[in-house]
Parts: sequence; structure tokens; C-alpha cells
Amino acid sequence: MPGAMGTLVDGTRRFAVDLHALRSGLGIGEFAPSGQVASGLPDLLRAREHGYRRIDAHTLLHLLNFEVMQPYSLDLSRPDLVCIQAIVAGSYTRWIGARMDLVPPQVLQISNVAASTSDTQAGRRLRGLLIVCEREHLLSHYRLDLASVPQAYRPIFLSREGSPEVLQLPLSATGIGLVDQMLACKYPEPLRGIFLGVKTVEFICDMVAQLHRPQRPAAPRALSGHAKRRAVEAAAEIYRREIADPPSIEQLALRVGLNRNELTAGFRQAHGLTPHAYAHMHRMERARELLGEGTLSISEVARRVGYEGYSSFARAYHGHFGHPPAQRGPAEAQPGE
Repeated sequence: MPGAMGTLVDGTRRFAVDLHALRSGLGIGEFAPSGQVASGLPDLLRAREHGYRRIDAHTLLHLLNFEVMQPYSLDLSRPDLVCIQAIVAGSYTRWIGARMDLVPPQVLQISNVAASTSDTQAGRRLRGLLIVCEREHLLSHYRLDLASVPQAYRPIFLSREGSPEVLQLPLSATGIGLVDQMLACKYPEPLRGIFLGVKTVEFICDMVAQLHRPQRPAAPRALSGHAKRRAVEAAAEIYRREIADPPSIEQLALRVGLNRNELTAGFRQAHGLTPHAYAHMHRMERARELLGEGTLSISEVARRVGYEGYSSFARAYHGHFGHPPAQRGPAEAQPGE
């Protein structure tokens, strides 16, 4: 299964992997090096092994134990597949449509969307795993009880189209131990394949058992100062990208792997503002840019920066700039409300 050479976009090499086709193209127990799947990708990494292994008829395993020498993006096609991500060290950013999340260490993430994009910067060291399992197999074989899954996340397991939401759980001590065992495995083939297959099943069993217990939000583990700064940078980027529907501080903290106090302290240190004030500033600046272009009505500008109506937007705009919103080009004669 020869892989396509990555394309260069804005100085970053971009690769694409179709996980459904990859699983279908491998025999049970077979391993496909990443160079075979995405030609040129190994040149950007320092790793002993990097690729995908078919565990059984329904499951793929991708171990992450490498240092990134040059930045790259990876587009993953993953229809009707549940992706189970566990990072024990390092982090990267993942795009699901227009939504960007930081994939932090020490958190178990479960998702099911047709496509996603992962961006990894040079100098990052990643240790962890990605398990890809057919949705129906996860339900039928592992007997996942959906009644124990929070309502908002059930489409991950019930819908072929999946959900843009990502279910996050604390990475259990058992899960961390299993990841470490798999990364440390030095058995030759075929023992290596047998060992990794058993440990992958064990990891999924631990995840299902955790889902069957009463749910609690993922508790972010202690991060280094550098990791916290990266998380704050990712949070600021989320605010800039999702300007029309910014997440709450609690949602944002969960998405980047920090608690509320760490996120607030990080924003004050990096930007001199609270997260809410930072988001508000960018919404107002974007509104002023759109008004200056003169192509949209004030009500439409309000909608694009996350306000339901003219009145609330006008109050916020006046409070920020000291004057009401006004267009410089062709404008609506009267506000819509």
C-alpha cells in the first residue's frame, strides 16, 4: 500500500492517511511502517519504530514514541471508527472541522468523526498510543453499556457520522502502565505482535471498565511550565478561531488540559488579561475589522462575532471602544432591532 508523498503547505509538510483503507489493506498481525503509508513522514521524525499494526479484524494500533524534527500535519480519514488516544508525555493540536483542541498528556480521549487533522511542531517529543476500533465492534464485543456514557457523548458510539465532541477521561494508572509496557516492548516478531495485541485488548477493557464507573471530568495532571505555556497558546488560538461561539473558561480549560486557575494565571502572564477579557478583546477587534470593510450589516457583524442581536452587540461595542458601532461603507439604514 504505497503512501502518497506529503505536500508542502505554508512551510509545513502535510500528509494524509485513510485509517479505514489502512485497516482493510493489512492482514491480522501485520505492521505497516509509516513510510509505506505516508511517504516521507519518517524523514521528519526520530523514532525506532513508527507505523500502524492491525491487531484483529476490527482494530488498529499506532504507537507514538518519537521526536519531531520538522513540523508536519496529518490528515486522518476515519469514518465510523472510534479513536482512543492516550498521551503520557508531550502534546499536539488536533482540528475537527473549525474546532481546535490541544491533545494534552495524561488524559484519555475518545472520539468518532469522519476526519481530523493533527498538527505537531518541531522539537515535540510524543509518547503514547492511538487505538482505532470499529464502532459496532466496540459495542458488541466489549459490551459497552451506553447508559453509563454521558448523553452528550453517546453519538460517538451510536452514530456512523460520530460527533465533534471528544470524551475526555483521566488516564488511569493501569492505562499509563499499559502504554509504558507497549512502548518498552523489545520482543522480536512474532512475539512483539502477540504481546502488543494482548495489551491493546487489555487497554480497551480498562477503558470500557472506566466508562462503566460513575463519570467525572478528566483531572489534568501537573504540567511543566513550558507545557503550560503551550497550553495557554493553544487556548488563545481556540478563542481566535472560535470567535463566533467561544467556549466557556471551564470548557476551554478542559480542552487544553489545564484547570481554571492555571488557565487564568497563564493568560494574565502571557497577555495581561483574563481569558474572558482576551476573548472579548478579539471579538471586538474582529467586529471593528468587519465594520470597516463595509460589506456586512451591523446585525450580521454582530452575529459573526457571537452576538444574537444588535442591542447586546452595540452595548458591548460601545463599552469597549467608547462609541456605537458604525460602518464605513454601504450600510443598513436602520439596525434590525
